[in-house]
Amino acid sequence: MSPVTIRREGKVAILTMDRPDRHNAFNEDMWKSLDEAAAALAADIPRAVVITGAGVKAFSAGFDVNPDNPQVGSLIDSVQKHDRGPVDALIHYIRGVVDRFTALPVPIIAAVNGMAYGGGAELASRCDMRIADPGAVFCFSEVRLGLIPDWGGGVALARLIGTGRAADMILTARKVGAAEALAMGLVERVSAPG
Repeated sequence: MSPVTIRREGKVAILTMDRPDRHNAFNEDMWKSLDEAAAALAADIPRAVVITGAGVKAFSAGFDVNPDNPQVGSLIDSVQKHDRGPVDALIHYIRGVVDRFTALPVPIIAAVNGMAYGGGAELASRCDMRIADPGAVFCFSEVRLGLIPDWGGGVALARLIGTGRAADMILTARKVGAAEALAMGLVERVSAPG
């Protein structure tokens, strides 16, 4: 089963990140599937795209830092050898996938259900609109791993909520619920539950 699925409802494409057992965290297969989905949508352009996560717990927990993820082992090995090449290549690849997806010439709407952490929060911030379930939680959690948002989400967040609030979220990895996200302009609407 693909970790990213596309379903059409009339002229709207609903793209679902489908790894609920890992809180829809990104691994190599999911990046490849997201890139393929962006190409498929570009070839048959809908009126709008809604991106969401499978299940009710998570939009996406970000990069899958599970030690069983081969990308993690490779990154740890390159860091230990002081070799930035693999890290830079992976960031460049991921950023390209996100750029191709968010550059689709139609509105991209993030339907945030549950947690949007790290790369999940970055992806949501790069979309044109964000609609949050009342239980949604946003957290730019990269700092907990000694990282910064590097998929373009930090810049997007600053444009949405201002540099001071963005710095607060990024530098503290503070969790922001749906109501606060609405008040600060991170989301445009809070939906009914579900």
